[in-house]
Amino acid sequence: MPLLLALFAIEVIVFYQQVAHNIAPFYPPNFDQLSYFLATYDLIGDLHTRGLRAFWGELFQPSSATGTTFVLQGALMSFVGGTNRTALLSLNLFYLLALQFTFFHTVRARTGDSRFAWLGTALLLALATLFLRLGGVYDYRIDFSALCLYGIWVCLVVWSETFVLTARSLIVAAIGILLIYSRFFTIIYVAAVYGGLLLAALVALWLNRSAADRAAAGARIRNILISGSIVAAVCLPRLYLSREAIYNYYVVGHVIGEEKFIRAHELGIYTFADHLLYYPRSILFTHVGPFALWMSAAVLVIALIGAVLIDRVGPITLMRRARDYGFDFLALGFATLIPIAILTANVAKSPVVGGIVAAPIALALALFIAAVWPRTEIVIPVPAFLRRRISMQRSGWHLPVASFVALVLLVIGVENFVSKSLASKPPASQIDLERITELGKTIATFAKDYDLKVPTLSSDRIVDYHNQGTVRLFSIELLHRNLSINPRFGHGEYGIFATPKEKALELFADSDIIVLTDPVTERSVPYPMNAKIKEYWDDLAKWTAANRVLIYSTKIFGIPYNVWVRPLAKLSGTSAGWVTSDGIELEANSATLAEYPFVVLEGKADVSVLGGTPQPTAGLVDPGGKPPKPLPATITMTGQTYRIVIDTRGAVQPSFCPSKIKLTFDRFFVPSKLGINADIRELVIPTPDKHDLLRTAPE
Repeated sequence: MPLLLALFAIEVIVFYQQVAHNIAPFYPPNFDQLSYFLATYDLIGDLHTRGLRAFWGELFQPSSATGTTFVLQGALMSFVGGTNRTALLSLNLFYLLALQFTFFHTVRARTGDSRFAWLGTALLLALATLFLRLGGVYDYRIDFSALCLYGIWVCLVVWSETFVLTARSLIVAAIGILLIYSRFFTIIYVAAVYGGLLLAALVALWLNRSAADRAAAGARIRNILISGSIVAAVCLPRLYLSREAIYNYYVVGHVIGEEKFIRAHELGIYTFADHLLYYPRSILFTHVGPFALWMSAAVLVIALIGAVLIDRVGPITLMRRARDYGFDFLALGFATLIPIAILTANVAKSPVVGGIVAAPIALALALFIAAVWPRTEIVIPVPAFLRRRISMQRSGWHLPVASFVALVLLVIGVENFVSKSLASKPPASQIDLERITELGKTIATFAKDYDLKVPTLSSDRIVDYHNQGTVRLFSIELLHRNLSINPRFGHGEYGIFATPKEKALELFADSDIIVLTDPVTERSVPYPMNAKIKEYWDDLAKWTAANRVLIYSTKIFGIPYNVWVRPLAKLSGTSAGWVTSDGIELEANSATLAEYPFVVLEGKADVSVLGGTPQPTAGLVDPGGKPPKPLPATITMTGQTYRIVIDTRGAVQPSFCPSKIKLTFDRFFVPSKLGINADIRELVIPTPDKHDLLRTAPE
């Protein structure tokens, strides 16, 4: 145990060093982990305001299609490490350590030998899937925790002697429930493994004549039914609660819809052979990886040669030794082959999900090596006179080959963990990463400065480093403001799919913020949007230049990025959602105000408490302290919607300096005096929802 804790300490130090320097400071690559970060930040805020109600609400959220506890667990990590990405990523580290602990003790329990437990742990640390940019330990998404939980669940199945031991079978059920709640789809794997082992146990009960074998088969049948029933009783109602979301995500998205073909083509999959071989290749060469394959092959060769030369046994004897773990290998076979078959049947492939079988493969290798390892120790004879001289009782030195091999492999495995972790560099150059951050921060700052609660955003490019999610993330982490964004063009149904020109222009017109790049550069990804937008990109650019204001330009990966925003006036002087008798102040860039001279404020108000419509008075504030220059201002009411228009034509000269407008009203009311509530403020109207700048007067 001390040595295992020392191993964990090394991994913890390396993990946090890597996260601090190369992960947390930069944007999170890939869309999935971005969405999980945002969902976790949202839940953290909800937990602080609603407490346990938010916890239960997330746990039983009907809209959850993929799982329900990953985000919850990430949010709980924030109570230990704070609201930051490092704390959230610590969840992956926790699961990695838990997997190693369970793996180690499973191998030791089944073999009765710690040497093979260390050997297996070394193989586990050699797996390439642990360090992949997509789905690895530094990637905050559901896949890594599912990989570890599935590995833990399979280890516990083996630890229970494949359901012979009842108490351990109940622990298998508990981890199975956590696995399924974390990733709903794994219920298919778990159910199929239960079913396969139940069938195998029934066959064993029927064929075996030995009382001991029949008793073991009977125990397996009983415990599989008990364990499986518990899992079904706890998990099926939860999945039923999310049945509509699951149907839309998996059936529509992966079976009925067209997106599955886009995803397959994105990975270069076109033929039947491509589909059939994708996951076997992905698992062997990407998730297990060449390093682990060569390491496993080397140890297997040593074990087999040793068994033949030292024990002098043949293949039949070796297979007989392996049969001692017969049901273990059967369980591991089911746990590996069933997910591969199910994933292969899905047209939409993923480079990430195949990693779920990596731990079962490593466990199978560890047990097989233990099964065939030479039973006879190598002894180097020591002459009698030398034995007498050193008081040696035995006739020779026993070479601890297994211990030596386990130690060498462990050193190699630890070195692999350290080197692979430290080799995981940021996803781009420093300058590009800084520009990505600045791009997102600029948009988030604009929304904050102009008090936009839910700005609308359009982008003409689908990339993981810029979208509504990255803007939200930078707003939360850099500005400490949980910004909601209403996505338009370049997101959702108007994202990867081809959008007609008329609809695209409509979405642009409804956008507060527009990010334009260019129609050609780096558009090789086979999204229909990339082909379609070339037909009308010039029209989008022309409309944007005529109707929006450019506030930021940069280049990222050689692609120009230009941020255009709706001309707006900054609003200040409000009081908790109200305009008071002191009035409000509006601020805009003078050059912008000269081009868009009409200031339009709109909102909801019940003016009956005022005894009539409040009349506005507007004035252009003089920087030198002189009285404000009067500006024409009107108000119109349509039902309970007000519109105030201020005409600044001729009053503002184009410059880069800000212009300020003071707006007051001729009446107010005090809620406490009218018996409405205890509020003693002098109120006029609620704060405007819109404060736009227009070229021409609104109709």
